[in-house]
Formats: sequence, C-alpha cells, structure tokens
Amino acid sequence: MSENDYAALANTIKIEEITSDEHNQTILCMLKNNREDFDTLEIKCLNDNKDSYAFSWAEDTGWLGYYIGNSTKLRELHFYNNKAFNHNNESFYEEMSRNKSIQEFYFRGENTQRLLDGDKIRMLGPFFKNNTNLTRIEIEFSVFGAESMRQLSLAIGGCSKSLQRISITCCEFRDGNIVDIITALSMHPQLTELCLTHNEMTMGNNECTALSTLLRCTTIQLQKLDLSGNNIDDEGVESLVNAIGVDQLNELDLSANDTITIRGWTALSTLLERSDSSLTRLALSNNNIRNDGFLVFANALKKNSTLKVLDMSDNIETSLGWGYIFNLLCNTSSVNNTYLSNHTLECVGIYIGPNDSGIFIDIAYCMGLNKYNAGDDNIDEVAMMKIMEYHSHFDMQPFFEWEFKVLPLMINWFANAVVCNEEWYTKAQMLDEHHDENIEKKKIKMMKLSVIYDFITEFPMLYVEPITRKEIADYTAMEDGPQGGELEEIRQRKARAMRRLS
Repeated sequence: MSENDYAALANTIKIEEITSDEHNQTILCMLKNNREDFDTLEIKCLNDNKDSYAFSWAEDTGWLGYYIGNSTKLRELHFYNNKAFNHNNESFYEEMSRNKSIQEFYFRGENTQRLLDGDKIRMLGPFFKNNTNLTRIEIEFSVFGAESMRQLSLAIGGCSKSLQRISITCCEFRDGNIVDIITALSMHPQLTELCLTHNEMTMGNNECTALSTLLRCTTIQLQKLDLSGNNIDDEGVESLVNAIGVDQLNELDLSANDTITIRGWTALSTLLERSDSSLTRLALSNNNIRNDGFLVFANALKKNSTLKVLDMSDNIETSLGWGYIFNLLCNTSSVNNTYLSNHTLECVGIYIGPNDSGIFIDIAYCMGLNKYNAGDDNIDEVAMMKIMEYHSHFDMQPFFEWEFKVLPLMINWFANAVVCNEEWYTKAQMLDEHHDENIEKKKIKMMKLSVIYDFITEFPMLYVEPITRKEIADYTAMEDGPQGGELEEIRQRKARAMRRLS
C-alpha cells in the first residue's frame, strides 16, 4: 500500500486487525497515539521487553512503518537482523523513511542472521537522507558482502549532514573495500565520534591513508576516535598521527593493535607532547608494549597536564616498565622533582589485588592523589602530599643563600601541609589502610623541626644575635625598677648575654 492508502484507513482500522500479537498491539497503540514516554523502539525476532516489536512476515510490518513515519516522539530505533527483516517489504521502509524525529539508529546482527542484504540497506537510504535530526548510526555484529558494502557507503554518504556519531563494530567485510566506507564518512565533517572497532579486517596502508584524509576533514569537531582491534601497523600509526588534530580530540583508543612496535608508539607519543593537546583518555591495552614503550610514554607525559587516563593494561610490562610510570607520577630523586611530577594522570589500567604491594600500591596512591585534584585547582596540594609521603627530610642547602628570609615560608608550608593532610584523609578513605593520619602528622612535625634545626646550625649567629640583643634590651629596661639582690641578678644575666655577643 502507498502512504495515501494507509492514511485513508488509519482512522477506521483497528489495531487488532493489524496484528494478533498482544505485545505488538501495545507497541502500535503507543506509536499511533504518539506517546510522549515512548521514545525507544526495538524491532527484533522476539518481543522480549516492553520496547521490542516482533517483526513478522505479515501485513502488520507496513503499518509499523506507517506509525514510525508519523511519530514525532521516537528518538531511538534498534534493528536486529533476522529472517523476517530479510523478507522484502518495501512498504515498511517507504513509510518509516518519513520519520524526522529519530536521532539514533542501531543495527545489530542477531544469532546466525548476520549477513546483511544490500537491498535492505538501499531501502533504508531514504530514511538516512531525509531525517535531518539523525545524529548517530551504530552497526554491530553484521557481515557485509561487496554489494551491501557498496550500498552502505552510498547510504552513509547520502546521510543528512546532522550526523555526528558513527560506529561500526565487530563486523566482517567480505569481497569489498572498507576504504569506500571511510571515504563516505568524509562527507560528514561535523563528526564528533568515530568508532571502527574489532572488525574482521586489516587496517592497511590504503585504509589508513583514507582514514587520514577523513581525519583532516573532521579535526575541527572530532572528539572521540576508537580504532581498537584493527591490526594497524607502524606506518598506519604515523599516517594517523600526522592527520590527528589533538586540539579537539579528547579520546583515542588503539587497544588490541599488537602489530605496532616501538617505532609506532614513539610516533604516537608526540601527540602527548604537543602544547595544544586536549587528549584526556588514551587507551593502549592488549598491545605488545614493552618496557621501552612504557618509558616513551612516561617521558612524553612529563609536561602534559590534560591526560587523565592512560590504559596500559595487558601489555608485556615488568616492574621496570611500571617503575617508569611511578617515576612519572612521583619522581622521588629530589623534593623539586617530586613537585614537578605529573599531577593529573588518574588511571593507568592497573588493578590492585589484596596481595599486591610495592610499586603497584605506590602508583595507586599517587593516582588517588591526582583524583583528589580533579576538578579543583589543587595541584600544589597534591604535590605537597607526595612530598610528605616520599621524603623525610628537606635539603635546605639550595635555600641558604637567602639566609633566614626563607624560613618563615617553610614554616607556613608545613602549616598548610597539616591542613592538606586532614582534608585528604577526609576525602580519600580508600587509602586509610595503607596510611595512618596520625603518623603523617608526626612526620610533618619532625620535618618542620628538622628544617629549623638546619637553618640554626648553618647560621647560628643570625639566630643567636637577634635573640640576645632583645634579651639585653629587656634587661636594661628592667634595671630601673628592682632594688637590692634582684637588681644584681638582672645585671648578672645581662652581663652573660653580652658575653655571648663578644
């Protein structure tokens, strides 16, 4: 039937006449009534939840398309590939293509029904093209032949320019060229999120070149790029690095690309060294990153203040590799180097077990301190806590050129450390088992006394002379009052004080 045929019958036909399935009847009623609270629809083999419609071979599929086309409340549409979906029913696609409210479209292969017919993608083309509110397309667990890949490329290329997020995940591409799909994506320079993950393909030179061209078109808007599980090699990484605009990109995932070597990781690390980098998450799990790779990223992050997550889990690391990460978070070689350490990285992909100790606990502690800083301007306080934890004595030698002028600043620093310590233990209960607040307070007091002692022993006369002169002045003022033995005692004390200055 045509749209006019459905419209002519819409006021007289009963839902029960369209389908005998009670659950489907409920779905059609909500669509027909344009229910405000019905904004998500799943079309699948079984209606296993309140939002799912069991797609069948019957006439009701045309009516389903008609009501979808009329809806102004639907926001998400989920298709699950099944035998019924593979049955030609052009009226369904024609009717649903009128919809302008759906913002997110999801397509998933279901069980053994993963092979996607090119005709079905072709019939979905008008829906993608006409809907100016469509912002997201996700395709999962599907198998594409040459024709279906060609139709998908045409459909994506013809999509409304409102499209912002595209994800193609866990798919298999047979006898076709993924380059055509990547090229079609370049028609959407407003993309903010692109995920091409864990697909059964190799991201070779041609694919990476096409992707680099795409990135140059989308760098103004692109915020998330997920290329995990694609067998990208060193040359591919170098091509991508040259194209990525990190001034907008927030998340990059290259996990499970274990053909990349130290050459590729070195190229990638340059993104973290750039002053305009806005990366907050870099996922590199399940690769063959060894200790030299850990060192490369640790060095690249020394002056980085934006990255919060560096997922290095499930790599070929040892305690040496993790030692580079700890040294990044807290360089204990000197108080100054600890102060200059990275105080923004909050996660590196380690998981602390009940029997873990040593460097893993130290890394977790430092990351906990960095999280304490998150969202606040507390970097100085984080540095202070790390200094208090990993240093028991301040080397005051570099400050002796200013003599006692710097001592009040140090005393004030320790006073702030006490306050910071109390606030930290209030917010970070998770680390109480490893650190005792009272012990930390005692340590701060001992370090304060040690600093004062260092100054006094280095400049004894600078400390003794002002105190002694004040003492003599006090005794001189007291001589006018007392009489007899008391006066004699004051004069003796004054004489002893004067001898200390001689």
